[in-house]
Amino acid sequence: MAAPDPLLAAGNATVRRTLAEMRQTVAEFPPEALNWKPAGEDTNSVAVLATHSLHSTHSWLSTALGEPLPDRDRDSEFRVNADDPAALIDLFDREPTMDWGTIRRTHTRPDASDAIEVPAAWALLHAIEHLREHLGQMQLTRQLWDASNTK
Repeated sequence: MAAPDPLLAAGNATVRRTLAEMRQTVAEFPPEALNWKPAGEDTNSVAVLATHSLHSTHSWLSTALGEPLPDRDRDSEFRVNADDPAALIDLFDREPTMDWGTIRRTHTRPDASDAIEVPAAWALLHAIEHLREHLGQMQLTRQLWDASNTK
C-alpha cells in the first residue's frame, strides 16, 4: 500500500483538528449565547456558523471523496436557532475516508462563474479554508460574548 500524499495527509489532519476545535468551542459556549448575533441582525450566531460550516464541509468533503452530494438547503443554514450545544455537537460526528484521485462535481455555487467540477484535493483545501474561517469567527464571537457579559 502506497504512503498517502503528504499534502493530503496534512489536509486530513487539519480538517480533523479544526473540527475538534470547533466542537470544543460549541460545547463550551453558554447555551443562552448560541443564537447571539454580536453586531446585530447582519451578523451570524455561533449556531449559524457551526451549522453552515459543518454542512458546507460535509458537502466539500463529499465532493472530494466522490460520494453523493448531501441534500442541502444553504439558505436555511443561516436561519437556524439552537437552544442546546448538544444539538449542534451531533453535526460533528462524521468520519469520511479519503480518496483523492479524480475530478469531482460540486453543488451549484453562489457565484455562477465558479467551477462546477474541481479536483478532489482542491475540494479538501477549500473545505479547510472555509472551516478555519468560520472557526475564527466562532472564537471571536465567544470573546465578544464574554467581554459583553463581564461588565
